[in-house]
Amino acid sequence: MIRSLSNNFRKSLQTAQKRHNSTSGIFELRQYHLKPECVGTYMSEATASSDLRKSLVPLRLFSLPEVGGELNVASHLYFYEGGMKDRAAKRKVSGSNEEWVSFVNSSRSGVRWQESRIYAEAPQFVLDAGGAKGGKWEGEGVSGPGVYEYRRYQLPLGYVTVPNFLEIYASGVQEKIQHQDPETTLCTVMYTEVGKLNEVIEIWRHSCVGGMESSRFMAREAPKWREAIGKMAEIAIKFENEIVNPVGFSNWK
Repeated sequence: MIRSLSNNFRKSLQTAQKRHNSTSGIFELRQYHLKPECVGTYMSEATASSDLRKSLVPLRLFSLPEVGGELNVASHLYFYEGGMKDRAAKRKVSGSNEEWVSFVNSSRSGVRWQESRIYAEAPQFVLDAGGAKGGKWEGEGVSGPGVYEYRRYQLPLGYVTVPNFLEIYASGVQEKIQHQDPETTLCTVMYTEVGKLNEVIEIWRHSCVGGMESSRFMAREAPKWREAIGKMAEIAIKFENEIVNPVGFSNWK
């Protein structure tokens, strides 16, 4: 069964590659670990330069943590529809913008360290199963500010580990979304391309933390999701979730 599932995933990837690799969208998750005493100043400067940021790079979610991990981390999530070539081109333009370079240089004094990882978006059949909006969504249609949940799975090394995991995930998530708070939505599912390999991340939007808790309890009543979780737990070696708050200028709110 696992071999068959893995073949389905590979067929999906091959179909995407035939369309053209350069149009395969990627996410970049950039995280800036801030000095606690500098968070206010950093965010004031980031807010003041937010229109410039969004004119240069395709921002999706800009957030600060609420609970579940290290605090005082500014997380920037970008989606490059044209893949790595698109990212390189846009970063070249931003690197030559004097106003942007000035902001970057000024903000560095408040940053302890930073990191960046590249993720590929899960194949379309996975997004379809979860009703996910995907990276092309720019935040339209939400009724007001919510909270976002990063759910991270670290998987063992191996070429088929991620494909197998996502196949199992897709087999259960369709039933999960039928047992959710009405304002809970799956934004996207992605897996590492560059960085900590074999990491899978789900990003969910909830109306509030209470909505997240309600959705969690309701999902336990979905038999196919519970079955999928059991199989995913046999593969994953680590699981973490984190609640983050989008800042005012974030596209995803």
